[in-house]
Amino acid sequence: MKVKSFKTRFIVLAMLLVGSAAAASLKTRKQSATPPLLTTEVPVHPLVHHSKDPTDVFPELFPLQIAVYWTNPDEGVLGIVHALREMGIPFFVTRDFGRALEHRLVIIYPSADARTFTAGQVDELTRHMQNGGSLFAVNVVARSLGALFGFSDIAPSRQRYQVNFSAGVDPALRYLNRPEELQVPLGATKYAQIFWTNGYRPDQTAAVLARFEDGSAAVLRKTWGRGTAYLCGLSFHDVVVRNQINRDFDAERHYVNAFEPGADVWILLLRAWYETAEPGAVAVSTVPNGQRSVVLLSHDVDWENSFTPALSFAESEASLHTRSTFFIQTKYVSDANSHSFFFGTNLDITRRLFSGGCSIGSHSVIHSRGFNKFELGTGDEKYPVYQPRGTGFDTAVGANVFGEVRVSKQLLDGEISRQYTDFFRAGHLRVPETLPEALQRSGYRFDSSFTADDVLSNFPYALPLGLLFEEDSGIYEFPVTIDDSEDPPLAQRVEEALEVIRANAENGAPSTILIHPTDAQEKLRAEEALLHRLPVGVTAMDLESFARFWRARDRLRWSVRTTKDQSEMDLDVDSEAAAEGITFEFQNEIADLKGSATLLPDRRRILLSPLRAGEQMHLRIYFPRSQ
Repeated sequence: MKVKSFKTRFIVLAMLLVGSAAAASLKTRKQSATPPLLTTEVPVHPLVHHSKDPTDVFPELFPLQIAVYWTNPDEGVLGIVHALREMGIPFFVTRDFGRALEHRLVIIYPSADARTFTAGQVDELTRHMQNGGSLFAVNVVARSLGALFGFSDIAPSRQRYQVNFSAGVDPALRYLNRPEELQVPLGATKYAQIFWTNGYRPDQTAAVLARFEDGSAAVLRKTWGRGTAYLCGLSFHDVVVRNQINRDFDAERHYVNAFEPGADVWILLLRAWYETAEPGAVAVSTVPNGQRSVVLLSHDVDWENSFTPALSFAESEASLHTRSTFFIQTKYVSDANSHSFFFGTNLDITRRLFSGGCSIGSHSVIHSRGFNKFELGTGDEKYPVYQPRGTGFDTAVGANVFGEVRVSKQLLDGEISRQYTDFFRAGHLRVPETLPEALQRSGYRFDSSFTADDVLSNFPYALPLGLLFEEDSGIYEFPVTIDDSEDPPLAQRVEEALEVIRANAENGAPSTILIHPTDAQEKLRAEEALLHRLPVGVTAMDLESFARFWRARDRLRWSVRTTKDQSEMDLDVDSEAAAEGITFEFQNEIADLKGSATLLPDRRRILLSPLRAGEQMHLRIYFPRSQ
């Protein structure tokens, strides 16, 4: 008995010791180890380059296309391509002068010097305009071409910082009516030099549409018989793409929450020129379903106490017959900045958001202010081996771009049934140059990490690889228009936000709203106030759905053919991806149409029926014979 009692006491003691050790171990794991989470495989693909010959990528298909006459193959055409594609304007790129002149509208890009045209070709350009054609030239630097475009002298400079448009002096300025559109900064004066511009001295035959601050002409128009010649003294390389990659010499007047169209004025100038110079102009609308504009709802869930209020936002939006995109931070490690929170109830809430019809995007793993300084990484990063930790305000260890992008996608796709994460938003909107590559190679399609004011554009655009000027990455950027994190609180500036939305609606641009669901009271009431007071013709939808619309729209293949008397038009559409809400805009009033589309009340727009991936559609459009 004694032996048995000793053994029993020993066993009990041993069990207690083991239990204490296990409890201590469990406590330690709870404090420091990564919680078990489900993941899915996220392949890292080889980098895809989109740097093919533009004359092959953008071929000639039909007469109503604008001909982009590519004058210098040593300089790219990305600036003009971005402008035309964002506006849905049909175009092709050619090095063939004769082929270009077969089209009514010709863009001469990226420059023209004394060697660009022979004397005979200048005569051909003159006759082309006299017969009703129109030229839009950029950076003409040969005085010998002055008579063609209406100038007597040129002054190049890298010290011009603003362009001032003259409202109402020409139909090509029809979209430029607000002060922010008429006075356009090119860069901050703190820089001794910015990019090159050409200021022109107009002759008596030209009208000045815009001037630089030194008084020289920035945009000229000269009339030739029934046609016109427009000349712009700066490159779309600098005033469109440079802004979109945030290398704009601090040209922005605001960072967020204001109307800042510094890049948009140039693409709107092209759009208005096309609409006024081409009587039969046809374009794809920038907004789905025949609306004037859209408000794109999004929320950044980047705090442990943001998940529960997120449900209130989703419920409110559902009651208003809309929904939003929630960017979820997948924080599974605790660090100097915050505790881990991507587990338990918060995971359940994320699943409820998704199952309720909201879309889910990635908001990184550790949401670091130093993300813009992170190295790219190897592409081998995966959960739970990837262990990033913030060490201070904008510092971190063990973190890189691939890890933040790829591992967050592994977790979201693994933990949420049927989720495929293709949208990313950087923590604190800090953007590293390698982000487009990491997103492309990890299977993403969309990003929303810049503010519209910072990139001076309210329209979505193709994000260039490496945030450089040479080629696009295949990722589409949707800049943030309104951000609740700036003072004063959003509830105190609803009217200001509505005015920005109105300004964008005038141009057919969307407005992306970012609200952090840190409470379900003041912020929610501010969002509801915005949604209840949206301007006529402006609707709300989630950012992800609009992004899919925009991508399908941008990749749409279409062509039009008109009869000799211009009374009928055939529209053929081929959609690479499923598309809903595609709207075509016409300058001429439409009498009738045949095919799977709806003629909208203004009789100048048609709304296509939903398209399946790979589907082709044929429409016949009838115009009044008197036109």
